[in-house]
Amino acid sequence: MRKISNILLNCWFPRVCSSCNRSLTIQEEGLCFYCQQYLHVTNHFHRKNNVLYLQLGYRMNIHSVQSLYFFQPKSIEQRAIHELKYKKNMQVGNFFGKEIGKRIASAPWLQDVDFIVPIPIHINKERERGYNQAQVLCEGISAETKLPILKILSKRTSGKGATKGNRMERMNSRKIDFQLQGSIPSSIQHLLIVDDVITTGATLESAFNEIRKQFNGKISVVSIAHTF
Repeated sequence: MRKISNILLNCWFPRVCSSCNRSLTIQEEGLCFYCQQYLHVTNHFHRKNNVLYLQLGYRMNIHSVQSLYFFQPKSIEQRAIHELKYKKNMQVGNFFGKEIGKRIASAPWLQDVDFIVPIPIHINKERERGYNQAQVLCEGISAETKLPILKILSKRTSGKGATKGNRMERMNSRKIDFQLQGSIPSSIQHLLIVDDVITTGATLESAFNEIRKQFNGKISVVSIAHTF
């Protein structure tokens, strides 16, 4: 019965690959199996001291940081993330979240995570877009791992994303300002921050520093992709 309802739903609202626009089968979600073969996969969930951790670890006392993919211009990752952020394609966000969740289960240093924390977007942007892409990722992760979601951050600035210019120019282009909402329970020992793309690390660092104001436990990070 469920299979029949899925087929009918697909007739009314066609499900297509977020990269190549081919129709998806019932077994496929977000990206077709063909496009999934050409994603630029990292080794971050198999190696704690990965290149991203080495790049960011000196800036903050972070427990671990890992991305699913290397962000490449004009790549499948770029097209799919664009669909998630600007085309209301939450299906591909759910796919990425579940993929992250599967890898969390295989990373020994992430087995004691208590909550996953989405990086927020400004409330005006969320109203305009209708959702927060990091929240969509968290829902996919939670579906796979059963980890609860903890929304403890709000964003106070609404500047444009840091996607152009050299790395130093992007780091200095804006001040990202987050604010804690409420208090973090003392029983929590390990928080996992979730973002879509890590570019300069400025967004992550700002969120990290705000959480550190009242939390001394372990903080880890996961994202779909990173650019450096």
